[in-house]
Amino acid sequence: MSERKTRYADFCRNNYVPLHLQPWWLDAVCTRGTWDVCIMPDKNGAVTGAWPYYLTKYFGVSIVRQPPLTSYGGPWFCHPADPKKRAEFEKKAFDELCKQLPSAAFFQQNFHPDIQNWLPLYWSGFKQTTRYTYIFNDLSNLGKIRDGFKNTLRTDLKKAEQAVEITRDDNAAALLFQLHEKSFLRKNRRPPYAFDAFRRLHSALSERQQSAIFIARDRRSDAPYAGLCLAFDERRASVLLSGADPIFKTHCAAWGLLWEAMRFCSERSLSLDFEGSMERNIERGFRAFGAQLTPCHQIWKAGNRLLELAYRFRKT
Repeated sequence: MSERKTRYADFCRNNYVPLHLQPWWLDAVCTRGTWDVCIMPDKNGAVTGAWPYYLTKYFGVSIVRQPPLTSYGGPWFCHPADPKKRAEFEKKAFDELCKQLPSAAFFQQNFHPDIQNWLPLYWSGFKQTTRYTYIFNDLSNLGKIRDGFKNTLRTDLKKAEQAVEITRDDNAAALLFQLHEKSFLRKNRRPPYAFDAFRRLHSALSERQQSAIFIARDRRSDAPYAGLCLAFDERRASVLLSGADPIFKTHCAAWGLLWEAMRFCSERSLSLDFEGSMERNIERGFRAFGAQLTPCHQIWKAGNRLLELAYRFRKT
């Protein structure tokens, strides 16, 4: 392990750092390239800012991008106690960390929602696209939250409660991924990662008791309708993977699973990030639960005009 990674691991042990930025998470998902980290020490040598990244090849060209199954990347800071010094600190941190980023033809990361300031990166030539997720920051009063559900969602949840039984089965990774694949095949697509990638990450999470798999099965036949995997730490949970057999779509099992995830998080005083899709139909369902629409920055930079045009074309 490099000195930078060793110091970053110490930084993660001594400070709160989200799951997606943890060294062991990156070890699990960065298999088709390498991950490394930029670090910024203070005058006493303590790391106060870090920026992990995943460097891989695309048609022989070096690029920095999000690893598979990893919604968020980018920097993380240990801010000064005085809020008035926050912006000045971030400007200095971004300037220092940017100098350490590798040379790459293309760069793209989705910053964690807590990282709100990207202005220093704008000055450094980066560009930004706003993405959105839905987050429940407080699930302590589920009764009040359920009262706020849209009528259509309450109806769908009743259908799910009548049709399926939801149980936790942390050994059902293969079954969950099969259901996940069926969700993609319904749209004539395939997941952008193989089962082995999910298996490795789920194994790393399970070793730390930081994942939970829920499966919705038919109450009569026991046939699996849908599944969902949560990844969580001491503060937050997020939907890592989900899927449903489209044959049983009318049974609304997917919404029942999200409700079960909310109950799970409520019992443990965790926030819940749906890691929401930007697809219109999926967003509509997430919005019905009443979670907070939360922006996050997608930061990118192209090495030349052709790559920039390719990126913009892919986004349309």
